[in-house]
Amino acid sequence: MGELESLLLVLALIYLSECMVWVRRGALAFRRWWGKNYRILHPGGLLANPRGGLLPANPLPPLGTVFVAQPFPLSLSPDAAFAYSSTCLNPAGRPSQTAGCLRFEDIRDVAVEGRNVLVNGEIFLKSISAFSARHLADGLRRLRKLPKPERAEAIKGLIRDSLNAGNIAGILRDCGSRAGPIRILSNALFFYLFFVVVPFVWRFGFGRLGLWLLGGMLPQTITIALLPTAIRAPDILARHLLEQFHPLAIAQVLCPSDSFEHFARQVLLDLRYPLFPVCPTSDEAAVAVERGFRTAVREAVEKFIQCAGLRPEDLTAPRRPDEPANQSYCPRCGAQFVMREGRCADCGGRPLQSFKQIPTA
Repeated sequence: MGELESLLLVLALIYLSECMVWVRRGALAFRRWWGKNYRILHPGGLLANPRGGLLPANPLPPLGTVFVAQPFPLSLSPDAAFAYSSTCLNPAGRPSQTAGCLRFEDIRDVAVEGRNVLVNGEIFLKSISAFSARHLADGLRRLRKLPKPERAEAIKGLIRDSLNAGNIAGILRDCGSRAGPIRILSNALFFYLFFVVVPFVWRFGFGRLGLWLLGGMLPQTITIALLPTAIRAPDILARHLLEQFHPLAIAQVLCPSDSFEHFARQVLLDLRYPLFPVCPTSDEAAVAVERGFRTAVREAVEKFIQCAGLRPEDLTAPRRPDEPANQSYCPRCGAQFVMREGRCADCGGRPLQSFKQIPTA
């Protein structure tokens, strides 16, 4: 391989690296390639570690957008904040959590350091981004200042706001109008770089046409830099745009109806039958905070699903046995078993239910 080929290969590799999106464990990505529908993706596979994974964005025009979001990474009650969430929508398991529990009366100050939320000068929880950390810190500050009788309604308000699909649609419209010029310039730069510069340099060499080609690329690059920079600019700008919203509300806006219905079932089952162990500590105060907050989120999610025209009872109804010999199933993951009694190892040892047994919420 000659120097010219090596240079073009490096250029392509640099561009492809810019197309990779790091998604932390506990978060989900909404990715669109072509068309208007998005897919829900979890970090995992070969390009992953216990902290998260890399997912590819669309490298070709129109340079599809990737949004990243997560459910609440903490549990709240009128008395305390618990830096733990039993939510586990990722097949690879829950992310690492500090599981610190503090009464609001003991919280002196809340700060942000990168993607870490600091309480009383120590790391309280780690979020998926600095933007998300600031949003969570603002919520803790507001709750700390409220009298205890008003916190319960304020917590419900936070949950309702995270499920506000109307706000999501408005943000996306505003983003589309503001990012339109950036997207046009980014796509133009992509075509110029890969369909003009690369073929001409490959055919005629850099020496004869290099200055002319660079002269054509310079004004495009400067123009994008004034808005911000590079071909992936629209994707980078939009990535954290919806992080304050629950993934279920984002799915209703971005995903086709069948994908939304499937995801709504997954969210509901996770709230009703969380992965064992539900709580990492036996401290009664922490257990009560986790249980109460999960109940509040479940009630809000059920109401949200009903407003979307679906029935939670129908979504979570057990499937028919796949085989006549199957006698039980896991109420969380839906796996079926020939034994009448037992536990599902994939769900942390959750007890199985008989197909003749009516599941309860």
